[in-house]
Amino acid sequence: MGFKKLLAVLLVLSMAFATLTACGKTEDSVDTSDPAGQTDEKPDVVEEVDEDPTPTPTPEPPRDLGAIEIKVADWYTTGQAEPKTAREEDQLAYREQLQVDHNFTLVQENIAAWAEYAELFITSTMAGDPAADIFIMDPAMVPEPLKQGLMYPVSDLPSFNNFEDDMWNKAVKESYAQNGKVFAFSEVNELLGLGVFWNKRLFEEAGLDPDLPYDLQQSGEWTWDKMKELAIKLTRDTNNDGLTDVYGFTGWQREIVKAAVFSNGGDYVRYNAETGRYENNQKSDEVLAAIQFAVDNYNEGLIAPPPEGGSYTAFIDTFKTGQAAMCPAEWYRHTDFADMQDDWGFVFHPIGPGPNAKMQTMYLTNPRVMPVNMDAQRADDVAFAYSKWVGEVPGYEEDERDLSYYYASVRDARAVEETIVPMLDGNGVFSLVYMIPGLSFKHGANEDNGGLGDISAIEIADAASANYDALINDFYED
Repeated sequence: MGFKKLLAVLLVLSMAFATLTACGKTEDSVDTSDPAGQTDEKPDVVEEVDEDPTPTPTPEPPRDLGAIEIKVADWYTTGQAEPKTAREEDQLAYREQLQVDHNFTLVQENIAAWAEYAELFITSTMAGDPAADIFIMDPAMVPEPLKQGLMYPVSDLPSFNNFEDDMWNKAVKESYAQNGKVFAFSEVNELLGLGVFWNKRLFEEAGLDPDLPYDLQQSGEWTWDKMKELAIKLTRDTNNDGLTDVYGFTGWQREIVKAAVFSNGGDYVRYNAETGRYENNQKSDEVLAAIQFAVDNYNEGLIAPPPEGGSYTAFIDTFKTGQAAMCPAEWYRHTDFADMQDDWGFVFHPIGPGPNAKMQTMYLTNPRVMPVNMDAQRADDVAFAYSKWVGEVPGYEEDERDLSYYYASVRDARAVEETIVPMLDGNGVFSLVYMIPGLSFKHGANEDNGGLGDISAIEIADAASANYDALINDFYED
């Protein structure tokens, strides 16, 4: 082989060897990581950034009432009572702190005797210098200033929230409303009213379950018809001498009729929004039916007659001594029956047949009112302060109602749980009878002319209407 050919072969081999070496280095460089898959390099960390952070809200400062002095008036306060329980102590501390936080003072004072109190409200308000910011009123004191337009429409005040909160008595709100405005309010809800007491022993002796009225009330079958049916069974001649020894029921006749009126969804007075006046309602179907119910039971010998020349309270002894099995009466009569030998129960008055009839009682309490000529801002400041003042004490909001007094006053737990608690919860109304001075429930029972005997329901209603119409006309003509 010539020298040139040998040189060419060596050159080709040299180039091939260089190419193979370069390729091997490239493949070795592909896998440079640690066999365990770890490296010395740290991964990139992406921090989350809240693009729209929500700032912590700044608490609203307490409402500053500008050091106003608020007076709540009544005719009976005798001074600040010392707290007797931990709750009362906490309430006192809460109210003291309220006055500091909201920059006001509030006192409740006796400003006049009962006989002069209503006149003071009227004269001081008419003079433009009301004697107080809030007046606690007897229901009999309300009609005249309400007629004269001297009472503030308290439902207009934002701080009262139209009395929607649970703390306010709904029955007061409804009773003192005219044409969409509310003129009185109350935080007092611990009210009890008309119901029916019954003697358990007499039920058993008549072959009836001693707890039957509770069961009927619970099932919704406690009606006028059922009450009369039971009264027939309970009215007995026990010694076969031809005379009744046990009557179906007893009671003050005006309350027997009154209980029937309200359990039938009626009232003796109605409000006429067109005339702006309260009117006689004795001849309405609901009231006439209630009077008829009482008259029929009396004429059929199911209601114990009052003793000749006896007191209207004679029915208390009639019931206590086992001469009558049922007794429609106000709850407060339980104190008269506290030492009664026989056990008794307590239910609502049975439901009547009227279209608006329902299980309800009738209440009576003292409404709160405000003078009409208060400055609107001051009136709302007063509303705000009073709402806080009578509201729940912090720490006691979830406390259960203390029913210990009621349990101690009855003969069985069902009276509390099935009757008293619903009454306390507002299953009742206030009568509009109190909206006209001088009106009385006695007229609906013919009390001035011999009571329920020997007279028809329409005759009683006619006579009652004559009294009511005269009193109402006199009131509005003044």
